[in-house]
Amino acid sequence: ARLDRASEPDDLDYQRYQVDSRFEIVSLLREVADVHALVTLYFNQGNEFIVTNLLDVNSEFEELIFDFGADADTNQRLLNSPRMTVVTFLDHIKLQFSAQRAEATSYDRLPALRIGMPDSLLRLQRRDAYRIRAPIAKPVLASISDPSDPLRRLQLRILDVSCGGIAVVAREEEIALEPGMVLQDCSIDLPGVGLLTAALEVRNTARHDEATRQKMARYGCRFSGLSPVLVNAIQRYITKVERERAQRL
Repeated sequence: ARLDRASEPDDLDYQRYQVDSRFEIVSLLREVADVHALVTLYFNQGNEFIVTNLLDVNSEFEELIFDFGADADTNQRLLNSPRMTVVTFLDHIKLQFSAQRAEATSYDRLPALRIGMPDSLLRLQRRDAYRIRAPIAKPVLASISDPSDPLRRLQLRILDVSCGGIAVVAREEEIALEPGMVLQDCSIDLPGVGLLTAALEVRNTARHDEATRQKMARYGCRFSGLSPVLVNAIQRYITKVERERAQRL
């Protein structure tokens, strides 16, 4: 399972995908921890790895806390390794950074790994489609017509927003969307920005796990024919949310 830059496409411009903003790095890694995304730590020149979870992002001490891997011997070899590559996926966006030697520590009285906060990371996603998670405390809703009953409108919670599209979540029995469907006349009320109306094309579907017993579905949708005015409005909303999160750091 060797992983290094050579495993990526030869024409990839890493400078374009590099994130150097400390606020943005901390925000992305906290999202990884919040959603319990799986994280892979590659070491021994990419020939070995462990799969783990990011338990805590301690910005005050410039450190990240990870759960130990399942195999004790592999964990020890990782602790002896001078360098590693950290890889995870957040909303299907690959995040990757390099780290120096890990240290053994404890978290909630259980064995854990500690590494330093990265100075930069790679977010392998187009900059013009930068995606931001919608605040959980202040849900953002999309009003859409049910394709099976155009007279019925539904309010679906938005998970994330970009200038390229949105992801929404709904109960599986509430609505059934399929890739390729085009949802006309969708309304999105972005707090502090205003009401947007646009068409959405369903691009992908997936199960969505939440802390409830309800079966939920996640639908990734792309804006169709979005005007420059609406693109600017979405960019203002993204900037507004990032500014509010920065104030809480």
